[in-house]
Amino acid sequence: MLLLNVELIETPMKRIVQLLLSFILISLFSAEALLSQNNTDELIERVDEIFAEYDSSFVPGCAVSIFQDGQSILTKGYGIANLDYGIQNSDSTRFYMASVSKHITASAAELLIIRGELSETDFLSDYVEEWPEWASEVQVQHLFNHTSGLPDIYGLMRIGGMDINDVMDLEDYMEVIKKGEELMFEPGSDYSYSNSGYTTLAFLVQEVSGMGFPKFVENEFFEPFGMNASHFHDDRTHIIPNRAISYLVSDGTVRRSYPGNFQGVGGGGLYTNHKDLEKWEQFWYGNLSWEGGISKLEADKLKRNLIAPAYVDGEINEYRKGLRVSIRKGVETVRHGGSFYGFKTNFKRYPQKGTSMITTCNRGDADPGVLNDQIADYLLENEFEDYLNEYSGRYINEELPAEYTLTVEEGNLLLERRLSPNGKMEEVEKDIWEAGSWDFEFYRNGSGKIDGFMVTTGRAENVEFKKVKL
Repeated sequence: MLLLNVELIETPMKRIVQLLLSFILISLFSAEALLSQNNTDELIERVDEIFAEYDSSFVPGCAVSIFQDGQSILTKGYGIANLDYGIQNSDSTRFYMASVSKHITASAAELLIIRGELSETDFLSDYVEEWPEWASEVQVQHLFNHTSGLPDIYGLMRIGGMDINDVMDLEDYMEVIKKGEELMFEPGSDYSYSNSGYTTLAFLVQEVSGMGFPKFVENEFFEPFGMNASHFHDDRTHIIPNRAISYLVSDGTVRRSYPGNFQGVGGGGLYTNHKDLEKWEQFWYGNLSWEGGISKLEADKLKRNLIAPAYVDGEINEYRKGLRVSIRKGVETVRHGGSFYGFKTNFKRYPQKGTSMITTCNRGDADPGVLNDQIADYLLENEFEDYLNEYSGRYINEELPAEYTLTVEEGNLLLERRLSPNGKMEEVEKDIWEAGSWDFEFYRNGSGKIDGFMVTTGRAENVEFKKVKL
């Protein structure tokens, strides 16, 4: 063991050594705390249980990564990326990210706003030639949080008899959007998820920057960050090493689903792997060093702006700029999911806890959002249970009579009721919960304590249950 006698070192060097020792002790303490809270072997065992049905050499599956403060603490692949050749899913498998791509698209457009080259209050007619009069009031800001009123491009394509496999480029998609004929609502007055907004954002990045959208993202983010396995796929002939193929699984039958000619970008289009996704998480948490592209000052502002509050007709909207911000079991979460022809993706970030998880699947029957929630229930069990405990207890309706019992177990709120299905309850928002088709609305007294709930199911509405005082 190397021992340092700090008293014998000259003052400047002494201070440096003291700082280094402090940093080492803090780092060791943090790592020890993480390992003691979530033992690595136990974490692997729990994640293996969650993904057990995909852990086979005969079916498509998923890859999952768990991060703490941007650093990977577990990455594993389950199932097969390409059934033709028996290639397994891994951290090197390149998945199509579907709508998880949107926050990268938003990052590119927001960077131009930060640089003053694009303005949120600009009208689209300032940038798009022959922009239709029926959409003249749509501004750049409306594209980010789905308040533009533009009808969804893929819906328009279906109505127009166009197939997702038709060979189209960004300009072709813009022509489809222009033919929408009318807005769904006045811009900014309502919310409707629309891929047209993000297709248009990608087009604006192309027009303002003077280069192709994929190239701009590569120059500003992927290349400087060392994300060499990531790209926006606007060229169907582009070779993608280690690409996952997507499948549909039904009644034990597996069929290939991937549309080979699709090359739309903006609302989707991102291919990446879990090694690169770790670098993006490191960027988000400030643990990544890079040169070129986006500057550090721009990056700090960008990350704040992506999750800054957004409003719909004066009310706050959970959808920000390519990201959803909400509360899950008392803890803030930043998230997005994606689904496209057999690809299913989801990432959830709990920034207050520094915990993130990303699950990417190449089978259409997977639900990576639920899988990520199960991981979070394990990792953040104590935090979740602290929040849920006030809901636990016995609730009665003396007139029926009936009694419901709510318990907290493994980070979840569980419902028990006689002669009825029991199980896990899901939070819609604070004090609003669901259990299957049953809706529960909790009410509180003047001190803020829960006094009971109103339950609604079918044609029986607002049946009151009062909490039994201990």
